[in-house]
Amino acid sequence: MSFAIVVMRRVVYRLIIVQFILTFIVALGYLAFQDLNGFSAAFYGGIITLSGTLLMAWRISRAGETAGDKQQGYIEIYIGAIQKFILTLILMAFGMGYLKLDPLAVLVGFAISQFSFIANKVDTSP
Repeated sequence: MSFAIVVMRRVVYRLIIVQFILTFIVALGYLAFQDLNGFSAAFYGGIITLSGTLLMAWRISRAGETAGDKQQGYIEIYIGAIQKFILTLILMAFGMGYLKLDPLAVLVGFAISQFSFIANKVDTSP
């Protein structure tokens, strides 16, 4: 297994943990100051971020498997970015439209869990 794959796994593993913790904190805040509906909406918003992260991790690992063909690796990453964007739109629409979750709580849960990309510092030394 290459060192790049090991580092990527470290980054994704920590990122998922941080996203889940931030999602849970925001959802608990909604539970404390509002009700169970706010909790589920904020938690759902964070889950949208988690699902996008998992999708991109899968696409990046597929890009890493195309070791000989750089262009195919780039295509995998671009397809992943497009899929993540579409997945986010669909899950937002589903949560706010079909499930009738509180839009503000969904967006706050989503936005706060997005901050994990900034806070994710992983040791990349061998």
